[in-house]
Amino acid sequence: MKKGVVLLLFISLITVLSFAGVNIEFWHYWDGANGDKLEELVETFNEAHPDITIEPIFIPGSSIVTKIQTASLSGRTPALAISDIIKISLIAETGQLVDLKPFIAKDDYNIDDFYEELLVYGQRDNQLVSLPVSSSNLGLFWNKRLFKEAGLDPEKPPKTWEELVEYSEQIKEKTGKIGYELYTQGGEGTTWQWQVFLWGAGGEFLDPVTNYQKAAFNSEAGRKALQFWYDLIHEYEVSSISPWGLFGRGEAAMVMDGSWMVQFFPMQVDFELGAAVFPHPEDGVPATNMGGEQIFVFNKSEEEKQAAWEFIKWFTGKDIQIEWDKATGFIPVKKSVANDDGYVAYIKNTKRLLLPFVESGKYANARPPINEYPEISDIFSKEILKALHDRMSVEEALESAEALVNDILK
Repeated sequence: MKKGVVLLLFISLITVLSFAGVNIEFWHYWDGANGDKLEELVETFNEAHPDITIEPIFIPGSSIVTKIQTASLSGRTPALAISDIIKISLIAETGQLVDLKPFIAKDDYNIDDFYEELLVYGQRDNQLVSLPVSSSNLGLFWNKRLFKEAGLDPEKPPKTWEELVEYSEQIKEKTGKIGYELYTQGGEGTTWQWQVFLWGAGGEFLDPVTNYQKAAFNSEAGRKALQFWYDLIHEYEVSSISPWGLFGRGEAAMVMDGSWMVQFFPMQVDFELGAAVFPHPEDGVPATNMGGEQIFVFNKSEEEKQAAWEFIKWFTGKDIQIEWDKATGFIPVKKSVANDDGYVAYIKNTKRLLLPFVESGKYANARPPINEYPEISDIFSKEILKALHDRMSVEEALESAEALVNDILK
């Protein structure tokens, strides 16, 4: 009889443990309002999924990649984490990320709803190791007061490079202010703004056909883009090589900046702002660059991996993404969100400056998703600045950058 009671208790204990639920850690670096919203959403998920508990753990953005690498070596990774898109390749090198394709296939999850360029970062061999959860991009801001002073329609921004020059020259003539502020401080800031001009002219930064193992910017499109920057400074004299911040101080009429500045510019400037899709050449195409985060699963137990996937599936769902984007100001990662009538009406009524950035999502290009990109970006910016400073011709600067970048890739 005692043996029967013990056996019954043992079976009951196993049953309780089997259905006790899964607790997983979620490492992230969202703070402030973004972090508060994440905490709120995680609480909502946990309440709706009593068998799963997600524990969000804040890790400073400057150290999250190092912490993940260290945890991978010791076998103490969380089940779930996020990272900046440009760091996904480096994290994937740990060999600890789970291929999400089997989960996607099993649940018939609509991967095609994501903007295609955003998926580039998670593609590794024949696997997909991350999915987008947030995005940002670049567009044109303009100072409506300076437009008025220059005799321009303050509600009509330039749509082409040619109009950008025309408007800038009129602004310089009528107000004495810089027409368009270029980012000439070097580093990734210079590279990723210049890439928008390159893509607008129809070019590529690195060759996707070779899996980004060869420079592609020394092309007709690349020469056109860099020559345009040079001409803005030296021929038209509507831009300058100056410390960043002219636009915010009202000393430049137009600037390329990120969607996140929709939140900050209104608090920083004393003039009315406009925002638009960034101009492109008359014979080119609209283009923008992108930032943001992606989410991924580490190789843990089957229960933990399944729980992590359930959260990803929920968090990237249309309704939750709409709520997330409204609260954070991120740009939609899904076409269904960007095209949702309710979401678009909300943006038009409450954050109208953000609308062009939402519309630009379909024009976004991916920076090369390779480990060497930060080094390549730094070297590239140094070389093109030599052309802007008249120490090299446009052709020489691109040729020099090409040789240096190809050496890194070899």
